Amino acid sequence: MLKREKRPFLINFCNRLSKSIGVSGKLDFDKILKRARRNTSLNNLGADFNDEALKILVRSINKEARLHPFGNLMMREKLISQLENRLWAEYWFHKYPEILERDVLPVLMITGLQRTGTTKMQRLLSIQHGARALSSWEALYPAPIRKVAESKKRIARTRRNERVVKFVSPVFQSIHPIHTDQPEEDVLLLDVHFMSSSSEAIMHVPSYARWLESQDHKQAYAYEKKLLKLLQWQRGGKFWVLKSPHHLQYLHEFSSTFSDSYIIWMHRDIEDCIPSYLSMLYYGRSMFTNDVDKCILKSHWLNKLKVMLNNGLGYRSSNPDRVSDVVFKHFVGDEKHVVSDILNGFLDSFDEFCRPGQPEKNYVSRHKYRLEDWELTKEDLIRRFGAYGEILKDMGKSNFDGRSGRI
Repeated sequence: MLKREKRPFLINFCNRLSKSIGVSGKLDFDKILKRARRNTSLNNLGADFNDEALKILVRSINKEARLHPFGNLMMREKLISQLENRLWAEYWFHKYPEILERDVLPVLMITGLQRTGTTKMQRLLSIQHGARALSSWEALYPAPIRKVAESKKRIARTRRNERVVKFVSPVFQSIHPIHTDQPEEDVLLLDVHFMSSSSEAIMHVPSYARWLESQDHKQAYAYEKKLLKLLQWQRGGKFWVLKSPHHLQYLHEFSSTFSDSYIIWMHRDIEDCIPSYLSMLYYGRSMFTNDVDKCILKSHWLNKLKVMLNNGLGYRSSNPDRVSDVVFKHFVGDEKHVVSDILNGFLDSFDEFCRPGQPEKNYVSRHKYRLEDWELTKEDLIRRFGAYGEILKDMGKSNFDGRSGRI
């Protein structure tokens, strides 16, 4: 059952104080840009910097998101940090042009609707021999700060971010655990180009979301590719393990950018994954605002998820040799078999399955969610996602064969 979290006293105090003294809650594009440049002593954001995306996002936040003062502060610092990442990345690209001359490693990419086991699959694949994982601290801060081998500052900043999330919303942290050294979604790299669905997940920004739908996302993936080259320049590997549900909507763009890539599509019953994700969104947005409208949130994301599925299924039908379907219940029942088959199909040779040092906590079972919290029934979801539901039924009757790429 959804319950509004009790906000820490310190945050309530800051919000009341800010309102009492008339502190403006508006973000300012020029001030954000100036602050990032002052913090880094750098100016070059690159010829492919998409200032339109950031301007539209800032305008949408100011007009539509209804952030409380502390939420506004967190968002301002987030945007400044993303600009700093870009400034430092361009600094290293200019100083060491050989970074971009290298080929990006082959990519094993995990996607699917949210809450379908993508994180579990990512963490298992990331510990296999040769895998180059994207750690949380690298996803948040991909570019070294001042020194080539620098990592301590970025790790320390990520740990601070982790503590802030735990402080502001323990419930969100329990639903989607964030750990500095664990793999994280590469959608955070798309944030550096200000073209990802993460903003519409944590805020009500419909005008930005509409603009995002109308854009060519190849430019965003092209910049992610540059950042991956920067990261593998710092630490290499045999192949990348990337993961984000965001990619489901843009599989054509992703695959054309990363030509040497293979897609793992995680599947789970929609009556489980959709209310679970809506619940996560509710608590995620509650960190930034006092005004989370459940009806608006539900309407926006049910429409969004349908678009994601339609686009993903379209790609899957025309590119069957580049996609492997994995059903959640099959995966958790036989992790070794599923992961081994995937890697045997992807790599020239795969010898031994590596098990995690410690079993992961089952965060899904601790997360309580119900369809009725969103005034939804199973029949509502069948009407909206019926075609996908039929595909899931067929998958549930079969066993996984990663080498064929099909259930």
